Amino acid sequence: MNYFYIPELKFNREELYHCFLRNKNEWAFYGPTKLTSLHTKYVDLKEVDYIVNQFKKPDIIDNIKFFKTIAGGNVSAHSDKRNVAINIPIDTTDKQHTIFFESKGDYNNPNIKVGDKQMSVQAKKYNDVVETQRFILNQPACLNTSLPHGVENLSESDRVILSISFKDEYDSFSRINNLYRSNQLV
Repeated sequence: MNYFYIPELKFNREELYHCFLRNKNEWAFYGPTKLTSLHTKYVDLKEVDYIVNQFKKPDIIDNIKFFKTIAGGNVSAHSDKRNVAINIPIDTTDKQHTIFFESKGDYNNPNIKVGDKQMSVQAKKYNDVVETQRFILNQPACLNTSLPHGVENLSESDRVILSISFKDEYDSFSRINNLYRSNQLV
C-alpha cells in the first residue's frame, strides 16, 4: 500500500485557499523549471489550528506547507527527505494525479531554489521509473513519500494542496498507518 485516505480529517477548502492567498512566505522550488517544479512554502500552524487540533497528539506534527503544481505541469518521480505525509486538497481537479513509481535505475539529489539561492537536499530524483499506481487527491490522504512518486497536472488550473509532515519516530508511513487503523491518529 502506497497511500490511504483519511475521510475523518475535516477541512474547509475555501478557508484554506484564502490562507494560501494571504501567505507571504517565500516559495521554494524543487525542480529545474517553474512548470516542472514542486512549489512549496511554510504555513503558520496557528492558521490551520482547527486541522492540527483534530490530531489526538498534535505535537507529532513537524510542519505544514502549501504545495503547488503549475497548470499543465508535472513533478517527476522523486522521494522526499520525509517518509510520510498527509496531503489535503485545496484547489484540485480530476485531471491532476498523484503517481507512484518503481525505480529501475539510478537517482540524483536535486537542488532546491529559494529566492536566488540553490541548496542541496536529501530528496531523490529518479531517472528511470515505471508507473505502478495513480490516484486523484480529492480527500485527505496519507502517502508513503519514501517511495518514488510525482504529480501530473493535466488541468488548466494550478494544483494547490496542504501537506503535513511528522516529527522523529512519527515520520514513518507504517507508524502513521497503525495509529490511523487503531483510531489513535485523528
